[in-house]
Amino acid sequence: MRTGLARQDARDDFDRARRRASWAQLTGWLHGRASNRLPVLGEVMTTGTAGPVVRRLEYERASASGRAAGTLVPIDQIVGTVEPTRWFDRQFWPTTEAPRARFEWIDGEIRSGRGMDPVDLYHCGGQYYVLDRRHRIAVARALGERSILANITEVRLIHPRVPAIIS
Repeated sequence: MRTGLARQDARDDFDRARRRASWAQLTGWLHGRASNRLPVLGEVMTTGTAGPVVRRLEYERASASGRAAGTLVPIDQIVGTVEPTRWFDRQFWPTTEAPRARFEWIDGEIRSGRGMDPVDLYHCGGQYYVLDRRHRIAVARALGERSILANITEVRLIHPRVPAIIS
């Protein structure tokens, strides 16, 4: 329900998004899924003598041309992040109270008509990963947006040797 008051609606949006994250976590647990954690660019599970080990592959810019500015990207194609975070799940729903203030501020700004700056994304292997501004994706998703304005940098993973990937 919308009140017409930007700040109150922003608080309600955050609370709704937190509930969605809680439900997603519970549903995943009931279905036996190990984690609803937001994937990290280049992170792979390798088998070692002590069991599965998480390893991060390095990446580099795919071309010298730089980045594509101001491109609309479907939010559903943004699958992860460049840096690990525990504040958001794989759907960009907030999993803790930590991002509340920033989420509500961005939400309130959008509701007041001020808009939102583009997010910075890395494009690798046909998927997008957030370099910065995860909060903006969370707010856009909470507001029902289907796409978001982004600055895109093409990158590729550097494979020193192919690891044994556990799925």
